[in-house]
Amino acid sequence: MDEFKSSSSMYQKVIMARQPIYDVGVNIVAYELLFRNCTDNEAVIIDGDGTTSELLVNLFTHFDIDEVVDGKKAYINFTKKLIEDPPPFDKKGFVVEVLEDIIIDDDLVENLTKFADAGYTIALDDYIHNEQSHRILPLVDIVKIDVLELDGEELERHAQLLRQHDVTLLADKVETHEMYKRCSGLGFELFQGYFLCKPQMISGKKVPASKLLVIELLGKLQNPETTNDELEALVSRNPVLSFQLLKLVNSACYMLNHKIEYLARAITYLGLNQVRSLASLLTLSNLSDKPSALKNQSIIRAKMCELLGAKIIQSDASVMFSVGLLSTLDAYFDQPLEKVIASMPLREDLIAALLNYSGVYGDILRIVIALERAEVEGMDWSFLSRHNVTVEDINEIYQESIVWCHVSGF
Repeated sequence: MDEFKSSSSMYQKVIMARQPIYDVGVNIVAYELLFRNCTDNEAVIIDGDGTTSELLVNLFTHFDIDEVVDGKKAYINFTKKLIEDPPPFDKKGFVVEVLEDIIIDDDLVENLTKFADAGYTIALDDYIHNEQSHRILPLVDIVKIDVLELDGEELERHAQLLRQHDVTLLADKVETHEMYKRCSGLGFELFQGYFLCKPQMISGKKVPASKLLVIELLGKLQNPETTNDELEALVSRNPVLSFQLLKLVNSACYMLNHKIEYLARAITYLGLNQVRSLASLLTLSNLSDKPSALKNQSIIRAKMCELLGAKIIQSDASVMFSVGLLSTLDAYFDQPLEKVIASMPLREDLIAALLNYSGVYGDILRIVIALERAEVEGMDWSFLSRHNVTVEDINEIYQESIVWCHVSGF
């Protein structure tokens, strides 16, 4: 009982983040779950063998993992101790990810053979071709390669060698669209990294006229001088946007006691800033040339900004939704963010937050992006502590944002 209490309390000091894994079509097919152990004012990577089966079981008890991974597989880093004594997880729901620093010896080969025979999916992390790693290739299903650790020739050589085995290649730390295309051409089938949230910078490329109209609409929606009547008129002129906005307002996200059928009532009920943010969200979501994975990530980032803002700046929290959403515009329009927002009549403090992470809005945005990337050691824990934001608050914000995205129908 004492051991359970100890491990149960440990989860409250652990932040869980996820990193999406994409297929060739840039559809999310899995998430890698990453755990970070937190002290009062900082976060550090959990010590390898300090991550016990009991801790993971408690984490999976306190987090709704099904909601976090949305029915997709969860990649979980396994230390040698976890491989020797695995937790009682459903083998169909997760992937055993063998960390690169584990010594490959007879015991490891024996234990991985048991995993393979039992039908577990096994991934080998940060593969570098050598005699030892070659020993366990027949046992693994997926091989991850850190593309930043290999030059062009080495990457091609590794891909050629691994294509001779019955394994799926996963390119990790794919930071640009160019690297994504290169790895796809080399036979990689899975991809992990932040390339999706970055613009495809092509020299001389112009923003299409249709997207210029979207930027113009976003500018009008985000204009701080827009009144309730003007916002209602602006949205009403676009029947699709008007319909989608009312549908979203009446969705399970807001748990209304009665149906809202008119935009004027929606603005009165939710407030001008909230409706402005939702209309901007729907405007971006209607862009058909971007993958749904980018839209989901934008929505979750925006909602995390809003919820964290509610704990820090309360009355102005809805503005943070717009800040989070606008921070992804460069990926939607394949232009530098500074250029995209240049034509928008944004407040100076919002521009400073978006371009320089300045002010309290910038502090919140920086923290959310760090959490989104599982770089929790880069989060400003002193800032969070001053505003009485706890590790548990961060976990709740993260999971609530994911659920909100699902429930809203995006």
